[in-house]
Parts: sequence; C-alpha cells; structure tokens
Amino acid sequence: MKIRDTRISRKRLLLSNLDVNLLGPDLVLENCSVHSDCQSKALIISGLVMTDGHFNQQDRALTDFHFEYAHFSDVKFTGKFVGCTFGAWVSAATSSIRSCDFTEAGLEDCRFLNCDIESTRLPKWPAFTIVNPAEARDFVMSHPWPSKTRIALDVYTDTDPECIAICGDAAQLLKATTFRFMNYVPC
Repeated sequence: MKIRDTRISRKRLLLSNLDVNLLGPDLVLENCSVHSDCQSKALIISGLVMTDGHFNQQDRALTDFHFEYAHFSDVKFTGKFVGCTFGAWVSAATSSIRSCDFTEAGLEDCRFLNCDIESTRLPKWPAFTIVNPAEARDFVMSHPWPSKTRIALDVYTDTDPECIAICGDAAQLLKATTFRFMNYVPC
C-alpha cells in the first residue's frame, strides 16, 4: 500500500508484509485504524500525521523501526515493538508523540525521543520505563550491580539527552539472562 498527499478519516488500513508500504509524505490519518503485519523493511513512514487512531502491529513484532518524520497524537499502539525508536533526534518539529496510549503494546528496548512523555501512557509491569535515562547514568554507574544487570543498565542509560524515555521488558530481560546462564559452560 502506498498512500501520500491525502487526508483520510475513519478508515481501516491493512499493511501487508508482501509489499513495501509507504505512508506519506503529506498523509493525514484521522480516527483511522492501521493494522500492520510488516517487518521493518516493508514499512516506510515519512510525512505522516496520525490523530485519534489505532496502530496495531498484528502477528509479528516490528523490530528496529524508527518512527521518524511522523506525528502521532491520541493514537493507541498495540502489538509488539522491539528496538523501535519513537520520535526524532533532531527536534519535535520533525516527529512527535503526544497523548498516545502504549498500555497494551509490548515495548522491548524502545526509545522515545524529544516527545511529550508526561502525556503518554506506557505499559505496566513486567514492562519498565526509565524516564530521562541520561540523568540516571551517574546513579546506575555508582552502584554495584550483578554483572549482567550492570551491562543492561549501562546500555539503557548510555544515551543522549534527547532520549526522554527508554522502555524495557523485564520478562524478556530475565529470559535472556537465564538462557545465557543455563548455557554457560565453565572453562
């Protein structure tokens, strides 16, 4: 699906992984529902404004996708997002997230850049959020942590001030740590 230079209201858009889907430039979606089964390489968002809608990443996780050059306001996100970046490094003029709802989304290692995190609803435990992670770095690095936890916290807090928040999934972090421990073979 390729849509650009138009305003669409109250429609359901289905994005398939079989084609490259292009949303924008100059695309405005008002109260629309986007249902995506795309991998990152099958989705391009550039110049999208989406308000009062729903973005559902259906059957597969959207991995390492950058929601840059898009403005989302009052949008509910559902599905699984891994390593995704919401917002832009440059400024909120390029990309924005405001009053969005991620409470039913799986966010694993996702960043929010230059956005209004106070108005954004994020998922509850086992998801966790570090707000202003660059400010937490001194605290994290000044305390003794178990080695694997220290590495994870080092990664989460080693970021620029443009990163307003970073979200992780404690269940996935535990699985990764347990898997590494279970497969550890001493020399």
